Amino acid sequence: MDTRLSDLLAALPAEDRAEEIFDSEGAQERLKAIFADLAYRPVPVHSLHRLWTLSELSVQITLAYMSLWFRQLTADAETRQQRAMETNLRVALKMVHRLGYLRGAATKLGQALGALPEVMPRQIASTLDMLHFQAPPMHFSLLREAVRNELGKDPIEVFATFDKEPFAAASIGQVHRATLKSGQAVAVKIQYPGIARAVEADLRNLMALMFPMRLTRQWESAKEQCRAIQEMLHQELDYVREAQNMREADALFAPEEGIVIPRVFDEVSTARILTTEFIPGLQLNDFLASDPPQSLRDSFGEKIARIYYRMCFASLNYGDPHSGNFVFMDHGRLGLLDFGCVQHFSSQEREVFPLVEAFVDDPTLLPKVLLDGGFATEADLTNEDFMKVFEQYWSWFAEPERFDGAFDFGDESFFKRGIERTRDVLLKGYTAGAPMYVYLSRSFFGHRALLLRLRSCFNERALYRQEVATRLAREGKG
Repeated sequence: MDTRLSDLLAALPAEDRAEEIFDSEGAQERLKAIFADLAYRPVPVHSLHRLWTLSELSVQITLAYMSLWFRQLTADAETRQQRAMETNLRVALKMVHRLGYLRGAATKLGQALGALPEVMPRQIASTLDMLHFQAPPMHFSLLREAVRNELGKDPIEVFATFDKEPFAAASIGQVHRATLKSGQAVAVKIQYPGIARAVEADLRNLMALMFPMRLTRQWESAKEQCRAIQEMLHQELDYVREAQNMREADALFAPEEGIVIPRVFDEVSTARILTTEFIPGLQLNDFLASDPPQSLRDSFGEKIARIYYRMCFASLNYGDPHSGNFVFMDHGRLGLLDFGCVQHFSSQEREVFPLVEAFVDDPTLLPKVLLDGGFATEADLTNEDFMKVFEQYWSWFAEPERFDGAFDFGDESFFKRGIERTRDVLLKGYTAGAPMYVYLSRSFFGHRALLLRLRSCFNERALYRQEVATRLAREGKG
């Protein structure tokens, strides 16, 4: 689950490592070649070009697995396993290349798949996960003019020091280390030129691909959910809004809770440039590679869960909880980065939380949750199969909050059950729901996937009760 791409490649048997791509050193060279190929490529912004690139990738993946299927027919078990691993790795590299080239919403799709173990083969998931913080960067020569347009000067004039090589790159922008003239170490996030047009192109393609759904009963719900995605992507392009999200989130946590949100420097920030305090620490893969004690895994897991509840209950859902956005700092502190994808709930949407809290204690309230939460109609409540599917899903949803004692989130069977029950909902077409659930579900599954990777074990029920009490106190109801 936490294996690096180079480790996976190095683990392949020696006889197959004659192919350059399948040894550790060759893998790194292949990744370097991919990054070098994309460094000087501007973001493609035309709808047809982007759609063609995704279609081409889809065909290549399909052909790769069709070829694998034929090759597996006469192979023994060991050979089948190795061939599957080889194909997964080839597909993973191809996806990194094409999604990294497209950036924008396409890269976000890869990030979403990489953040959910058990959804895809592990070789692919672990490789796509690096798109959160190690996506192919854009050469600084393509970004320099954008910085001048935003800040009025060359970055070397604005900052005391400025590293032209980014230390992180993702779907919408990349991040460079710098130093303010005051001596403060900062991280400067620069939006890719043309990315706004690329996002619009992806949204147009998405609506075109959904055209066949217009005659189905799911269309109205799907249309509203797509609108929620569109609004969020537009918000992520606005770094002024992101800076405000950071300030609002920072106000929710006391220093002694050990949750660190970087300070924003408004004087060197704009709608497309965001300068924040640099947060030192380890990314998740490096933290796990250090073989941390279970007590530290549990402590960090509690902090991740606290962030999820605290922000949701304050109507600031952190919609992008993936490994690249958490920094494991010294003294047990946890840094939280990237506040572009933050969902603000309306007063009407906030009414769902007391209802779900009541359901945690009383499972018989499920029909009310489904009806009032927009998941079902009165007719759906009389459908035995519909109710069975949702009873199974919601019982899994509430299991940690109902468990009395330390809950083991490192139990892979628990997360797999959640994936299977979610798959049942999707396959049966029971996907109606208010638009708010698009990013709420992403946040929910993302934070549980992180707890799985950390293999955290802690009293979720007690923490949940504390956060409910905090919400009630904030609302003057405690």
